[in-house]
Amino acid sequence: MNQFGRFLVQQGLARPDQIIAALDRQKEQQTPLGKIAIELRMLTIPQLFDILNHGAETNLRFGEIAVGLGYLTREEVNVLLEEQRRRRPMLGQILVDMGVMTQEQRDAALRAFSEQRPASCARDRFRQDARSPEV
Repeated sequence: MNQFGRFLVQQGLARPDQIIAALDRQKEQQTPLGKIAIELRMLTIPQLFDILNHGAETNLRFGEIAVGLGYLTREEVNVLLEEQRRRRPMLGQILVDMGVMTQEQRDAALRAFSEQRPASCARDRFRQDARSPEV
């Protein structure tokens, strides 16, 4: 469970099972790295298929395979991972979509959560969580 999820449970705004369900939904809605790499023109379709075929044969992660095959550098994988994190639907919005809380409750919880964190981290997280999930 992430920090914001833990906070919501502690404040009685959500149950642990609701947070876990929202985190599962967040993971399901995550954009695959291969798709992002194609969109950013960091990989070609044949390279993507090569990585996916190698992935079916090993327990390695997408980025590890891409680096191992020489298609991407570790730095490029980190760029893809950061883009994937940026596109990820935020937990608060997922909870609103699930009907666990209203947008007003989410916004109030984010403000309260940000007050207990260092200002720069809280400000960045509030901006991320307030994003629409379509980003």
